[in-house]
Amino acid sequence: MMRYFITTLAAILATTVLFAQQLPQFTSSNFDGWTYNNPGVQLNSSNIAGGRIVLYVNSQGDVLTLTSPLFECHGIDSIEANVVWYTSSFRDSDFELSRTALTMAIDDAVGNVLDSATTVPTVLGSTHSLTIKLAVPARTDTARLRFVSWQANHVSSGAIKRALITGIAATTPPDDDPIPGDVDGNGVVNISDVTMLIQAVLMSSDITNGDIDGNGVVNITDVTMLIDQVLRH
Repeated sequence: MMRYFITTLAAILATTVLFAQQLPQFTSSNFDGWTYNNPGVQLNSSNIAGGRIVLYVNSQGDVLTLTSPLFECHGIDSIEANVVWYTSSFRDSDFELSRTALTMAIDDAVGNVLDSATTVPTVLGSTHSLTIKLAVPARTDTARLRFVSWQANHVSSGAIKRALITGIAATTPPDDDPIPGDVDGNGVVNISDVTMLIQAVLMSSDITNGDIDGNGVVNITDVTMLIDQVLRH
């Protein structure tokens, strides 16, 4: 009976983990799902490592854009990106640092802009570390990040070599009442709560706010109900 119970829990956890998508990262070894709309440059590890994911507006008015895959953003109220921004032509006499401003936008699943911000390198040189932070509106289920350099031309352009994305969790509500299913007490009900509840059931340990059905006992039924709660939100 216990073996069946553990196997069932493991299967539930394995199924649930599929819904716990990480925020996208853009590096030379981690860029699955990202798209770059420059038909002349393939998105591959050689280009990223060489700093050739270039963003600018060409002479035909085409805006070169780097776009992330769609990702889940439940429980996140802001996103911060630390970008390594490369300006290879900074010694050119026609180069203008101000034109290399980098914009990051967050779009919903159908392309509506939720927030955007722009940052400009402050020191002339080849490599810059830029930080951009965006708000994630409440009740946003999924989103994409989009990087553009609206003012750049073929001389005063920049290239993304790396973009490390961090999600900042929503703050806990000000009231003292616990959120149903918020097992870890961080103010958000998500996959972490499911994992913690499963561990508590397996170890037969007490856990705060884990009695989802309110019957006074924390067991597999509570795990199933919590998974359903996470998937519905």
